[in-house]
Amino acid sequence: MINEEFFTQMYNNQVNGTTSIVSTIKNNKKMAEKQYVNGLIIKEKVFENGGNQLKLSIKTDDMVKQLKELDDNGWVNLIVTRRKEPSDTGITHYSYVDTWKPTKGAGQPSKKKAVVQEEDDLPF
Repeated sequence: MINEEFFTQMYNNQVNGTTSIVSTIKNNKKMAEKQYVNGLIIKEKVFENGGNQLKLSIKTDDMVKQLKELDDNGWVNLIVTRRKEPSDTGITHYSYVDTWKPTKGAGQPSKKKAVVQEEDDLPF
């Protein structure tokens, strides 16, 4: 998982010109690998009229076990992404765990009030 220490290191390296962002990311061992969802197969069906649907085949034992391990206050966030090319068996999408966590105070409304300018010259 990317953390504050990682961004501080990355910023300092850029300011000092010691390494590139890409090499910092590649060398950071704290950066999480994608954790793919076990027991989930996703296939997309596209219809002639332009509609489509996703078929999810779930191996319940595997997926339930993984979901229980990942449980965070009753929630697990997953990301579903389209594959570049469908597999030989027709799998068109894959899913992995969304490990992003908001920082404290993020998403809180700003205490600053918006400045509204009133104009006397109305265009109508």
